[in-house]
Amino acid sequence: MRPTAEADAQPYVRAAFSRRGPGRGVLAALLLAALPAGPLSADGLTEISFEAVETDPHRAVTFEEMPGPARADGQVEGDLRFDGVTIGKRLAGQDLAERVTPEGRFDVLNGAPEMPLAVRPGPSGANLALTWHTGFGSNALVPIGPLGGEDGGARAVGGLPEGMGDGAVVLLFDSGQWRLALRLYSDHVSPGRPRGGLHLCFWDGEGRMIASEDRAAQTGTISLGWQSNVPIRAVTITTTDPGGIALDDILHQTAPTTG
Repeated sequence: MRPTAEADAQPYVRAAFSRRGPGRGVLAALLLAALPAGPLSADGLTEISFEAVETDPHRAVTFEEMPGPARADGQVEGDLRFDGVTIGKRLAGQDLAERVTPEGRFDVLNGAPEMPLAVRPGPSGANLALTWHTGFGSNALVPIGPLGGEDGGARAVGGLPEGMGDGAVVLLFDSGQWRLALRLYSDHVSPGRPRGGLHLCFWDGEGRMIASEDRAAQTGTISLGWQSNVPIRAVTITTTDPGGIALDDILHQTAPTTG
């Protein structure tokens, strides 16, 4: 999706779940950035193009329809259920901790998931939000970091919580995926200062890590795709990007056994 004209200034808008363009309340300089590929930590997982997944039979999570109740600012307190995938803050068995850097405060996930695989939400005010994102020109998923849970979720400019884009997020698929893809937006907003990054872990159906991937933060939208020789049941994503991250257009297969 191409960004709207407002994307150069503010990626988030208070209009929490609108098919129209951004409203008047805008959260300045929050979310953000594409990333050059880093080496994978295990054999068997390779990067492919977003289009390679898009041309195969697939389901798409676009966040254009709200799957359940949400607050006026787009925050959700529980998990998000879509066709074939459940989205949450962490996998059951993992500890949600905090990483403090000179650039901000971010979620970090420690430990291995327990069986059976299941997702768990974050604390109130520091879970997930679905909101209009001008970087995508559409609604997007925004994981909220530790600052969102303090004092009931302090309000930032535009009525959105602090910590937007600084949180962890997990995608748990109903069945193992040989191929999957997503779009990610991040924003390294501090030129001349240390860049943050993005950390992804890929898990199989037994809760074992297939591979992990680290990427350095840039600015903008990136389309990512992967192919694995071990079916992927879950992906966990954390960031230390000072601008935060947002996700959109998650593609997963309708016939994963043919991967």
